[in-house]
Amino acid sequence: MQAIVLGIYIYHLTKDPLALGLIGLCEAIPAIAIALYGGYIADKSEKRALLLKIFSTVFLCSVTMLVVTSIYMKPYLSNDWIVKILYGMVFCIGLARGFFGPANFSLQASIVPKEIYPNASTWSSSSWQLASILGPAAGGLIYGFLGITVTYVVIISFIFISLICIFFLKVHPPKFLPKMSIGQSLTEGIQFVFKTKMMVWAMSLDLFSVFFGGL
Repeated sequence: MQAIVLGIYIYHLTKDPLALGLIGLCEAIPAIAIALYGGYIADKSEKRALLLKIFSTVFLCSVTMLVVTSIYMKPYLSNDWIVKILYGMVFCIGLARGFFGPANFSLQASIVPKEIYPNASTWSSSSWQLASILGPAAGGLIYGFLGITVTYVVIISFIFISLICIFFLKVHPPKFLPKMSIGQSLTEGIQFVFKTKMMVWAMSLDLFSVFFGGL
């Protein structure tokens, strides 16, 4: 929802197609750059607390977006400043995303019993795909009929529900604490990936499917 709403709103302000590409760039650069470090931190952190920090960051960024896009801020902020602030918040959300993936998957592995993990993984993937379809559609319709402010209230409500759900999870301390430096740990992980042919082929297939699917 947030992605589609930001795209529509920023295009309305700038009338520049390049501005739409910069939204994805502002989120992708920090998310990709910090991904390996995020995995290292997720390994040595308590997962519930880390997810609370991640979603709190996303919540605060979304609240900031709600404020700066509000009609009441029009007299105080020019369109250029609104766009810059929105890009800054997208960058911060990208940083949070870099930690979310490793923390989420490791927590899921701790919560779900091994015997039902394949079924749980199927449900998780299916619900994500469903949300990725319904989210943009709902965001576009709410924005079109009720405006940007109401849309952001809905988005923030969903993020707040996520925060509440995470708050009621049990504490899951790290089961393995890396004893080596982050450089050694990342080097060992990369070497393991390239030595495991199944992982190399699976990751390559995913890479090409995402790349050509995007085209």
